[in-house]
Amino acid sequence: MDNTERVDVRVAVDDERQLYTPFSTEDEFSESFKRFVRTKMAGGKDSKGYTMTVVAKQPLDEERFRKAMTNWTRDERTALMTNERNTLRMLVGLLIFGSIMFVLSLSLVKQNAVLQYSLLPIIGSLSLSKAAGILVIDIPTIRAKKWIIKEMESNNLITFEYENEKAS
Repeated sequence: MDNTERVDVRVAVDDERQLYTPFSTEDEFSESFKRFVRTKMAGGKDSKGYTMTVVAKQPLDEERFRKAMTNWTRDERTALMTNERNTLRMLVGLLIFGSIMFVLSLSLVKQNAVLQYSLLPIIGSLSLSKAAGILVIDIPTIRAKKWIIKEMESNNLITFEYENEKAS
């Protein structure tokens, strides 16, 4: 039996201008709006997508809202792909560097026993420790962000409710 449901994100809007960044030349959501939506979506990992309901007192420019949503997901995807590439490069670099430091210290210890207490094994340990942190924290975080962006792009439904329509 499938118990997953859509995440329902309800947004109350008093003034349409509060949704958008005031100085942007294109339709772009404000950071507070983005933060609110991210927080609401984060709890729905096992859902079948999300429904966003925008509740406003006055009718909004729905086309502008949808365009801003498209722009936001595009920007998020681009930033995430860049972050993922940089994280993977860092991971590979740290693994290679840490391994080289360990192998170098192990091979030099045979020639001089004092080198086992040098910075070479410490630097190797720190590099491998940072790589482990990337594997345990950064990679799963990127995976979760990818899921949120995928849900924002594919399994979403945006509806608009206006208070003056409810009264009639």
